[in-house]
Amino acid sequence: MEKQNTLLAREFEKAEKATVISETLQHLDKFRITTDTKVQEEEFLMRMYGRPCFPRGDLSAITGVEKCGKTIFISMIMACCAQRSVLELERIQEAPLKAMWYDTEQSTSSTKGILTDRIARMVEGDFPEENFFVFNVRSCSFQERLEMLAEGIATYKPDIVIIDNVSDLLSSINDPDASQKVIEQLMALATKHHCNISVVIHLNRTGEKRNLRGWLGTEILHKAYEVYNCEQPPTTDVFLVEQTMTRKYRITETLYYKMSEEGLPVATSKPVFQQHDSQGRFMSNKPEAYHVSAEKVDSFCQAYIIRHPDNARLSWEWNLRLLFGKAMGDRAMMNREELQKEVMALSGIKFEKYYDKVFQMALDRRVVKTTLDTRGRVVVIPLPA
Repeated sequence: MEKQNTLLAREFEKAEKATVISETLQHLDKFRITTDTKVQEEEFLMRMYGRPCFPRGDLSAITGVEKCGKTIFISMIMACCAQRSVLELERIQEAPLKAMWYDTEQSTSSTKGILTDRIARMVEGDFPEENFFVFNVRSCSFQERLEMLAEGIATYKPDIVIIDNVSDLLSSINDPDASQKVIEQLMALATKHHCNISVVIHLNRTGEKRNLRGWLGTEILHKAYEVYNCEQPPTTDVFLVEQTMTRKYRITETLYYKMSEEGLPVATSKPVFQQHDSQGRFMSNKPEAYHVSAEKVDSFCQAYIIRHPDNARLSWEWNLRLLFGKAMGDRAMMNREELQKEVMALSGIKFEKYYDKVFQMALDRRVVKTTLDTRGRVVVIPLPA
Protein backbone atom coordinates (compact mmCIF):
# COMPACT_ATOMS: atom_id res chain seq x y z
CA MET A 1 0.00 0.00 0.00
CA GLU A 2 2.89 2.37 0.82
CA LYS A 3 4.32 1.95 -2.68
CA GLN A 4 0.88 2.46 -4.23
CA ASN A 5 0.38 5.68 -2.24
CA THR A 6 3.82 6.88 -3.33
CA LEU A 7 2.93 6.32 -6.98
CA LEU A 8 -0.36 8.11 -6.51
CA ALA A 9 1.33 11.02 -4.74
CA ARG A 10 3.76 11.40 -7.64
CA GLU A 11 0.90 11.49 -10.12
CA PHE A 12 -0.84 14.22 -8.11
CA GLU A 13 2.41 16.14 -7.80
CA LYS A 14 2.86 16.10 -11.58
CA ALA A 15 -0.67 17.38 -11.98
CA GLU A 16 0.04 20.12 -9.38
CA LYS A 17 -2.95 19.05 -7.31
CA ALA A 18 -3.31 18.46 -3.62
CA THR A 19 -2.52 14.90 -2.62
CA VAL A 20 -5.99 13.69 -1.71
CA ILE A 21 -6.36 9.96 -2.18
CA SER A 22 -9.95 8.80 -1.97
CA GLU A 23 -10.97 5.26 -1.03
CA THR A 24 -12.21 4.69 -4.56
CA LEU A 25 -8.88 5.74 -6.02
CA GLN A 26 -7.00 3.54 -3.58
CA HIS A 27 -9.21 0.63 -4.62
CA LEU A 28 -8.55 1.38 -8.29
CA ASP A 29 -4.82 1.48 -7.69
CA LYS A 30 -4.88 -2.13 -6.49
CA PHE A 31 -5.50 -3.11 -10.10
CA ARG A 32 -2.69 -1.00 -11.54
CA ILE A 33 -0.06 -2.81 -13.62
CA THR A 34 3.50 -1.52 -13.70
CA THR A 35 6.77 -2.94 -15.01
CA ASP A 36 7.47 -4.18 -11.48
CA THR A 37 4.12 -5.88 -11.02
CA LYS A 38 4.53 -9.56 -10.15
CA VAL A 39 2.00 -11.69 -12.00
CA GLN A 40 1.54 -15.43 -12.22
CA GLU A 41 2.86 -16.86 -15.47
CA GLU A 42 0.34 -18.32 -17.87
CA GLU A 43 -0.18 -22.01 -17.23
CA PHE A 44 -1.70 -24.33 -19.79
CA LEU A 45 -3.23 -27.74 -19.24
CA MET A 46 -2.61 -29.28 -22.68
CA ARG A 47 -0.92 -28.97 -26.02
CA MET A 48 -2.50 -29.60 -29.41
CA TYR A 49 -0.05 -30.18 -32.24
CA GLY A 50 2.62 -29.10 -29.77
CA ARG A 51 1.13 -25.68 -28.98
CA PRO A 52 -0.20 -24.73 -25.54
CA CYS A 53 -3.97 -24.62 -25.09
CA PHE A 54 -6.67 -24.65 -22.41
CA PRO A 55 -5.14 -22.08 -20.03
CA ARG A 56 -5.84 -21.99 -16.32
CA GLY A 57 -7.74 -18.98 -15.04
CA ASP A 58 -9.43 -18.38 -18.38
CA LEU A 59 -12.26 -19.39 -20.71
CA SER A 60 -12.08 -21.62 -23.78
CA ALA A 61 -14.99 -22.18 -26.18
CA ILE A 62 -15.98 -25.20 -28.27
CA THR A 63 -18.52 -24.61 -30.99
CA GLY A 64 -20.12 -26.03 -34.11
CA VAL A 65 -23.54 -26.82 -35.54
CA GLU A 66 -25.67 -29.63 -34.11
CA LYS A 67 -24.29 -33.19 -34.31
CA CYS A 68 -20.85 -32.15 -35.56
CA GLY A 69 -18.60 -33.88 -33.02
CA LYS A 70 -18.51 -31.38 -30.15
CA THR A 71 -19.26 -34.06 -27.54
CA ILE A 72 -16.65 -36.36 -29.08
CA PHE A 73 -14.03 -33.60 -28.82
CA ILE A 74 -14.81 -32.86 -25.18
CA SER A 75 -14.63 -36.62 -24.53
CA MET A 76 -11.08 -36.57 -25.91
CA ILE A 77 -10.20 -33.59 -23.71
CA MET A 78 -11.49 -35.37 -20.59
CA ALA A 79 -9.77 -38.64 -21.50
CA CYS A 80 -6.52 -36.71 -21.92
CA CYS A 81 -6.82 -35.63 -18.28
CA ALA A 82 -6.10 -39.27 -17.36
CA GLN A 83 -4.34 -40.55 -20.49
CA ARG A 84 -1.18 -38.53 -21.29
CA SER A 85 -2.12 -38.16 -24.96
CA VAL A 86 -5.22 -38.69 -27.09
CA LEU A 87 -4.65 -38.27 -30.83
CA GLU A 88 -2.96 -34.86 -31.16
CA LEU A 89 -3.93 -33.68 -27.66
CA GLU A 90 -1.22 -34.00 -24.98
CA ARG A 91 -1.43 -33.25 -21.29
CA ILE A 92 1.45 -30.99 -20.27
CA GLN A 93 1.98 -32.02 -16.65
CA GLU A 94 2.83 -35.60 -15.82
CA ALA A 95 0.26 -35.92 -13.04
CA PRO A 96 -3.36 -36.57 -14.09
CA LEU A 97 -5.83 -33.69 -14.05
CA LYS A 98 -9.21 -33.43 -12.40
CA ALA A 99 -12.07 -32.93 -14.85
CA MET A 100 -15.61 -31.70 -14.24
CA TRP A 101 -18.25 -32.25 -16.93
CA TYR A 102 -21.44 -30.27 -16.42
CA ASP A 103 -23.98 -31.71 -18.86
CA THR A 104 -27.14 -29.66 -19.28
CA GLU A 105 -28.37 -31.10 -22.60
CA GLN A 106 -28.43 -34.87 -22.76
CA SER A 107 -30.35 -37.56 -20.91
CA THR A 108 -28.70 -39.17 -17.92
CA SER A 109 -28.34 -42.42 -19.86
CA SER A 110 -26.51 -40.60 -22.68
CA THR A 111 -24.15 -38.92 -20.21
CA LYS A 112 -23.45 -42.26 -18.50
CA GLY A 113 -22.94 -43.98 -21.86
CA ILE A 114 -20.38 -41.42 -23.02
CA LEU A 115 -18.52 -41.64 -19.72
CA THR A 116 -18.35 -45.44 -19.60
CA ASP A 117 -18.30 -46.41 -23.29
CA ARG A 118 -16.08 -43.65 -24.67
CA ILE A 119 -14.12 -41.63 -22.12
CA ALA A 120 -13.23 -44.53 -19.82
CA ARG A 121 -12.33 -46.77 -22.77
CA MET A 122 -9.90 -44.19 -24.14
CA VAL A 123 -7.96 -44.43 -20.88
CA GLU A 124 -5.52 -47.32 -20.57
CA GLY A 125 -5.66 -49.30 -17.34
CA ASP A 126 -8.03 -48.59 -14.50
CA PHE A 127 -10.24 -45.55 -14.95
CA PRO A 128 -9.47 -42.95 -12.22
CA GLU A 129 -13.06 -42.31 -11.14
CA GLU A 130 -11.86 -40.09 -8.29
CA ASN A 131 -10.58 -37.50 -10.77
CA PHE A 132 -13.83 -37.17 -12.72
CA PHE A 133 -16.84 -35.18 -11.55
CA VAL A 134 -19.66 -35.73 -14.03
CA PHE A 135 -23.05 -34.14 -13.43
CA ASN A 136 -26.24 -34.25 -15.48
CA VAL A 137 -28.34 -31.20 -14.56
CA ARG A 138 -30.77 -31.18 -17.48
CA SER A 139 -33.76 -31.40 -15.12
CA CYS A 140 -32.70 -28.34 -13.09
CA SER A 141 -33.60 -24.68 -13.63
CA PHE A 142 -31.00 -22.33 -15.05
CA GLN A 143 -30.71 -20.59 -11.68
CA GLU A 144 -30.02 -23.93 -9.95
CA ARG A 145 -27.47 -24.90 -12.60
CA LEU A 146 -25.42 -21.75 -12.13
CA GLU A 147 -25.55 -21.89 -8.34
CA MET A 148 -24.60 -25.57 -8.16
CA LEU A 149 -21.83 -25.09 -10.73
CA ALA A 150 -20.13 -22.47 -8.58
CA GLU A 151 -20.48 -24.67 -5.48
CA GLY A 152 -19.17 -27.72 -7.32
CA ILE A 153 -16.07 -25.94 -8.63
CA ALA A 154 -15.30 -24.55 -5.16
CA THR A 155 -15.72 -27.98 -3.56
CA TYR A 156 -14.14 -30.42 -6.05
CA LYS A 157 -11.45 -28.01 -7.36
CA PRO A 158 -11.20 -29.43 -10.90
CA ASP A 159 -8.39 -28.40 -13.24
CA ILE A 160 -10.78 -28.15 -16.18
CA VAL A 161 -14.53 -27.60 -16.25
CA ILE A 162 -16.56 -28.38 -19.37
CA ILE A 163 -20.05 -26.86 -19.53
CA ASP A 164 -22.18 -28.50 -22.20
CA ASN A 165 -24.15 -26.34 -23.01
CA VAL A 166 -23.43 -22.89 -21.58
CA SER A 167 -26.68 -21.57 -23.11
CA ASP A 168 -28.58 -23.45 -20.41
CA LEU A 169 -27.16 -21.26 -17.63
CA LEU A 170 -29.52 -18.40 -18.49
CA SER A 171 -33.12 -17.98 -19.62
CA SER A 172 -32.32 -16.38 -23.00
CA ILE A 173 -29.10 -16.32 -24.99
CA ASN A 174 -30.27 -13.02 -26.54
CA ASP A 175 -30.46 -11.20 -23.20
CA PRO A 176 -27.39 -8.90 -23.21
CA ASP A 177 -27.39 -8.22 -19.46
CA ALA A 178 -27.83 -11.87 -18.49
CA SER A 179 -25.22 -12.97 -21.05
CA GLN A 180 -22.66 -10.53 -19.71
CA LYS A 181 -23.39 -11.54 -16.13
CA VAL A 182 -22.98 -15.26 -16.80
CA ILE A 183 -19.68 -14.84 -18.65
CA GLU A 184 -18.35 -12.53 -15.93
CA GLN A 185 -19.29 -15.12 -13.30
CA LEU A 186 -17.53 -17.88 -15.22
CA MET A 187 -14.41 -15.75 -15.67
CA ALA A 188 -14.41 -14.97 -11.95
CA LEU A 189 -14.72 -18.68 -11.10
CA ALA A 190 -11.87 -19.59 -13.47
CA THR A 191 -9.65 -16.91 -11.94
CA LYS A 192 -10.51 -17.64 -8.32
CA HIS A 193 -10.09 -21.42 -8.57
CA HIS A 194 -7.20 -21.36 -11.10
CA CYS A 195 -8.96 -23.68 -13.53
CA ASN A 196 -9.87 -23.66 -17.17
CA ILE A 197 -13.57 -23.38 -17.97
CA SER A 198 -14.45 -24.62 -21.44
CA VAL A 199 -17.94 -23.73 -22.63
CA VAL A 200 -19.80 -25.48 -25.43
CA ILE A 201 -22.10 -23.32 -27.56
CA HIS A 202 -23.76 -23.86 -30.93
CA LEU A 203 -23.06 -21.82 -34.03
CA ASN A 204 -25.87 -19.86 -35.62
CA ARG A 205 -27.68 -21.82 -38.28
CA THR A 206 -25.70 -20.12 -41.05
CA GLY A 207 -22.78 -22.29 -39.91
CA GLU A 208 -20.32 -19.39 -40.18
CA LYS A 209 -17.41 -20.34 -37.89
CA ARG A 210 -17.17 -17.04 -36.03
CA ASN A 211 -20.89 -16.57 -35.58
CA LEU A 212 -21.62 -18.08 -32.18
CA ARG A 213 -25.29 -18.25 -31.27
CA GLY A 214 -27.03 -15.29 -29.66
CA TRP A 215 -25.78 -12.37 -27.59
CA LEU A 216 -24.18 -14.95 -25.34
CA GLY A 217 -22.05 -16.10 -28.27
CA THR A 218 -20.94 -12.52 -28.88
CA GLU A 219 -19.89 -12.17 -25.23
CA ILE A 220 -17.93 -15.42 -25.45
CA LEU A 221 -16.08 -14.25 -28.56
CA HIS A 222 -15.12 -11.05 -26.72
CA LYS A 223 -13.92 -12.79 -23.55
CA ALA A 224 -12.69 -16.30 -24.46
CA TYR A 225 -8.96 -17.01 -24.70
CA GLU A 226 -9.47 -19.43 -27.60
CA VAL A 227 -12.25 -20.94 -29.71
CA TYR A 228 -12.36 -24.40 -31.35
CA ASN A 229 -14.77 -25.26 -34.15
CA CYS A 230 -16.00 -28.83 -34.63
CA GLU A 231 -17.32 -29.92 -38.00
CA GLN A 232 -18.27 -32.96 -40.05
CA PRO A 233 -17.77 -32.22 -43.77
CA PRO A 234 -20.75 -33.18 -45.95
CA THR A 235 -20.94 -36.74 -47.32
CA THR A 236 -18.00 -37.99 -45.19
CA ASP A 237 -17.60 -39.97 -41.99
CA VAL A 238 -14.71 -37.73 -40.94
CA PHE A 239 -14.85 -35.12 -38.18
CA LEU A 240 -12.50 -32.17 -37.82
CA VAL A 241 -11.46 -29.74 -35.10
CA GLU A 242 -9.77 -26.42 -35.85
CA GLN A 243 -8.82 -23.46 -33.73
CA THR A 244 -10.59 -20.39 -35.10
CA MET A 245 -9.48 -17.81 -32.53
CA THR A 246 -6.77 -17.43 -29.90
CA ARG A 247 -5.15 -14.64 -27.92
CA LYS A 248 -1.66 -16.08 -28.19
CA TYR A 249 -0.74 -19.56 -29.44
CA ARG A 250 -2.11 -20.14 -32.93
CA ILE A 251 -2.72 -23.77 -33.87
CA THR A 252 -2.58 -23.86 -37.66
CA GLU A 253 -3.06 -27.63 -38.03
CA THR A 254 -6.51 -29.18 -38.28
CA LEU A 255 -7.32 -32.37 -36.40
CA TYR A 256 -9.09 -34.98 -38.54
CA TYR A 257 -10.53 -38.15 -37.04
CA LYS A 258 -13.27 -40.73 -37.55
CA MET A 259 -15.04 -43.14 -35.23
CA SER A 260 -13.88 -46.74 -35.16
CA GLU A 261 -16.20 -49.74 -35.06
CA GLU A 262 -15.66 -49.73 -31.29
CA GLY A 263 -17.01 -46.16 -31.11
CA LEU A 264 -13.66 -44.52 -30.34
CA PRO A 265 -11.98 -41.66 -32.26
CA VAL A 266 -9.04 -42.59 -34.48
CA ALA A 267 -6.83 -40.24 -36.48
CA THR A 268 -7.36 -40.01 -40.22
CA SER A 269 -6.29 -37.82 -43.12
CA LYS A 270 -8.08 -34.86 -44.61
CA PRO A 271 -11.12 -36.09 -46.58
CA VAL A 272 -11.80 -35.24 -50.19
CA PHE A 273 -15.21 -33.61 -50.29
CA GLN A 274 -17.01 -31.01 -52.31
CA GLN A 275 -17.33 -27.80 -50.34
CA HIS A 276 -20.32 -25.47 -50.21
CA ASP A 277 -20.34 -21.69 -50.20
CA SER A 278 -22.42 -19.57 -47.80
CA GLN A 279 -25.48 -20.00 -50.05
CA GLY A 280 -25.14 -23.78 -50.02
CA ARG A 281 -23.88 -24.01 -53.61
CA PHE A 282 -21.16 -26.49 -54.54
CA MET A 283 -17.68 -25.00 -54.90
CA SER A 284 -14.76 -26.09 -57.02
CA ASN A 285 -12.95 -29.09 -55.58
CA LYS A 286 -9.44 -28.30 -56.72
CA PRO A 287 -6.64 -30.23 -55.02
CA GLU A 288 -3.79 -28.55 -53.17
CA ALA A 289 -1.49 -28.91 -56.18
CA TYR A 290 -3.59 -26.47 -58.24
CA HIS A 291 -2.71 -23.64 -55.87
CA VAL A 292 0.64 -23.53 -57.68
CA SER A 293 1.00 -22.67 -61.36
CA ALA A 294 2.57 -25.11 -63.80
CA GLU A 295 5.57 -22.82 -64.16
CA LYS A 296 6.06 -22.78 -60.39
CA VAL A 297 5.92 -26.57 -60.18
CA ASP A 298 8.84 -26.76 -62.58
CA SER A 299 10.90 -24.67 -60.17
CA PHE A 300 10.57 -27.28 -57.43
CA CYS A 301 13.01 -30.17 -57.11
CA GLN A 302 11.46 -32.78 -59.40
CA ALA A 303 12.83 -35.66 -57.31
CA TYR A 304 10.00 -35.00 -54.85
CA ILE A 305 7.23 -34.41 -57.40
CA ILE A 306 4.92 -37.16 -58.65
CA ARG A 307 3.44 -36.37 -62.06
CA HIS A 308 0.06 -37.61 -63.29
CA PRO A 309 0.04 -36.61 -66.98
CA ASP A 310 -3.17 -38.50 -67.73
CA ASN A 311 -5.09 -37.06 -64.79
CA ALA A 312 -6.78 -33.78 -65.70
CA ARG A 313 -7.90 -33.15 -62.12
CA LEU A 314 -4.61 -33.93 -60.34
CA SER A 315 -1.68 -33.43 -62.68
CA TRP A 316 0.95 -33.58 -59.90
CA GLU A 317 1.47 -33.99 -56.17
CA TRP A 318 4.25 -33.97 -53.60
CA ASN A 319 5.96 -37.23 -52.67
CA LEU A 320 5.61 -36.31 -49.02
CA ARG A 321 7.04 -39.48 -47.51
CA LEU A 322 10.17 -39.27 -49.65
CA LEU A 323 10.61 -35.52 -49.05
CA PHE A 324 10.16 -35.57 -45.27
CA GLY A 325 12.04 -38.85 -44.96
CA LYS A 326 15.03 -37.36 -46.78
CA ALA A 327 14.86 -34.19 -44.65
CA MET A 328 14.87 -36.17 -41.39
CA GLY A 329 17.36 -38.82 -42.49
CA ASP A 330 18.18 -41.22 -39.66
CA ARG A 331 16.99 -38.85 -36.95
CA ALA A 332 14.14 -40.06 -34.76
CA MET A 333 12.93 -36.48 -34.19
CA MET A 334 13.57 -32.88 -35.28
CA ASN A 335 12.37 -29.51 -34.08
CA ARG A 336 9.95 -27.78 -36.42
CA GLU A 337 12.24 -24.95 -37.41
CA GLU A 338 15.09 -27.29 -38.37
CA LEU A 339 12.74 -29.55 -40.33
CA GLN A 340 11.26 -26.57 -42.19
CA LYS A 341 14.74 -25.40 -43.19
CA GLU A 342 15.70 -28.86 -44.48
CA VAL A 343 12.45 -29.45 -46.39
CA MET A 344 12.51 -26.02 -48.03
CA ALA A 345 16.16 -26.50 -49.06
CA LEU A 346 15.51 -29.95 -50.55
CA SER A 347 12.22 -29.13 -52.29
CA GLY A 348 12.91 -25.66 -53.63
CA ILE A 349 9.96 -24.18 -51.73
CA LYS A 350 10.71 -20.47 -51.24
CA PHE A 351 7.79 -19.19 -49.19
CA GLU A 352 6.97 -20.18 -45.61
CA LYS A 353 3.20 -19.93 -46.17
CA TYR A 354 3.38 -22.56 -48.90
CA TYR A 355 5.61 -24.73 -46.74
CA ASP A 356 2.93 -24.56 -44.02
CA LYS A 357 0.45 -26.05 -46.51
CA VAL A 358 2.84 -28.85 -47.42
CA PHE A 359 3.57 -29.55 -43.75
CA GLN A 360 -0.18 -29.69 -43.05
CA MET A 361 -0.56 -32.24 -45.87
CA ALA A 362 2.21 -34.34 -44.28
CA LEU A 363 0.34 -34.23 -40.96
CA ASP A 364 -3.02 -35.04 -42.57
CA ARG A 365 -1.59 -38.04 -44.43
CA ARG A 366 0.15 -39.32 -41.29
CA VAL A 367 3.64 -38.95 -42.76
CA VAL A 368 4.84 -37.09 -39.64
CA LYS A 369 3.43 -36.14 -36.26
CA THR A 370 4.19 -33.43 -33.70
CA THR A 371 4.87 -34.45 -30.12
CA LEU A 372 6.95 -33.41 -27.07
CA ASP A 373 10.48 -34.49 -26.22
CA THR A 374 11.64 -35.28 -22.69
CA ARG A 375 12.19 -31.57 -21.99
CA GLY A 376 8.69 -30.58 -23.11
CA ARG A 377 9.79 -29.05 -26.44
CA VAL A 378 7.74 -29.47 -29.62
CA VAL A 379 9.35 -31.91 -32.07
CA VAL A 380 8.35 -33.74 -35.23
CA ILE A 381 8.66 -37.52 -35.54
CA PRO A 382 8.21 -39.70 -38.66
CA LEU A 383 5.34 -42.18 -38.77
CA PRO A 384 5.56 -45.61 -40.40
CA ALA A 385 3.97 -46.09 -43.81
